[in-house]
Amino acid sequence: MLVAASAADADDDPLARAQALIEAGKPAEAYVLLEPLEASYAGEPAFDYLYGVAALDSGQALRAVFALERVVDTKPDHGPARAELARAYLALGETDDARAEFEKVQEMDLPPEARQTIDRYMTGIELFHDRTRTRFRPWVLVGLGYDTNVNGATDAKSVIVPNISATQPALLGGTENSPLWTLGAGTRFTTPLDVERGLSLFGRIGLDHRLTVDEADFSTSAAAGALGINLRRDRHQFRLAAEADIVKIDGIGRVSGDRETAGISTQYQYAPTDRDQMTAFAQFALVRYPDQRVRDVNRFTGGLGWGHAFADIAGTPILYGSIFGGFDDEQSEASGGHFGRDFYGARVGASYQPRERHQVYTTLTWQQSDYGERDPFFAKRRDDEFFDIEAGYRFQYDENWSLSPTLRYSDNSSNIVINEYDRFEVLLTLRNDF
Repeated sequence: MLVAASAADADDDPLARAQALIEAGKPAEAYVLLEPLEASYAGEPAFDYLYGVAALDSGQALRAVFALERVVDTKPDHGPARAELARAYLALGETDDARAEFEKVQEMDLPPEARQTIDRYMTGIELFHDRTRTRFRPWVLVGLGYDTNVNGATDAKSVIVPNISATQPALLGGTENSPLWTLGAGTRFTTPLDVERGLSLFGRIGLDHRLTVDEADFSTSAAAGALGINLRRDRHQFRLAAEADIVKIDGIGRVSGDRETAGISTQYQYAPTDRDQMTAFAQFALVRYPDQRVRDVNRFTGGLGWGHAFADIAGTPILYGSIFGGFDDEQSEASGGHFGRDFYGARVGASYQPRERHQVYTTLTWQQSDYGERDPFFAKRRDDEFFDIEAGYRFQYDENWSLSPTLRYSDNSSNIVINEYDRFEVLLTLRNDF
């Protein structure tokens, strides 16, 4: 009798019937049921919410906006209504309004599944804006840290150089350590070229200065930039860019850089699912040393990568990896043959979000380099094995400001002692993305 009475009450309650129809995947029937009641019940949050959801899922986005706006006007903290209102704006193409509503929902206490869904909507909006309007993203950063080997030197104090003296060792300066400051600024931009075809122009430029407090001779200044085109079609994306950078060590008073690089790069990405991404990349670069032309090389690098997001696990762990290889073709054949090399390696990384606005991450890189000709001083071919591991934590204070402490350890093993080194770096970075 109680069950029968409850069923009868539900039949008499249009909101309960509409709720049941929506849950059964019949929003159009719920909309037909509620639409005649709007004049009588408009302004009541319970009615407006169900009516808005039914309208939205029935293709009546404009009617949904009117109903859901009444809900959030009455109850500003009604998270589900704001999320549905954002979806309604999105259905009407009002992406800026949709983004504003999603951002308000993100500030509320949400279950992980709801937050992941909203994050996907936000990512979609950002990608849509990249394809349809010109966007600039300037940034600045400042960092404070410590480096145990600012000069990248070997720990050895002396070394025998066979082709100079087989008995008299040459003295080495050893490693230098120092506190350091980093300052950086730059901007990125995207602008559409053909929205229908998914073609856009992108670019970036950045300046960075690393001041080694106790060893000023090893302070560095760097500038890097790129300009290219991006083609996106469904789950496919292709990029072609011209790139250049210049690095100067203690470069005050000199126009030329200690290393100058210019070249082109290509990248193809394919996302077979919403959680997976496959990448193929290639780069050709001219690497030049204005004051040491014997070291000039032309470099080719290529590789494959893969990434996966475990969206069903709390914290959405992301795992990615790549393999790469290439060669440096020496340009001074007479005296620079020992700078040519073949190299190959692998990189793996992972990230995890233990809490909202918090992220921990780590990256591991390994590279093997085999040089082509004998070193003229040590009478043997150089063979290096490089290992680098970085771990960090990122706290996103708000939409713009973030704070990131990082730890990094690098080790280069070589059969020529002057090329052996290891270093440990710690850095705390404060960044603003405007």
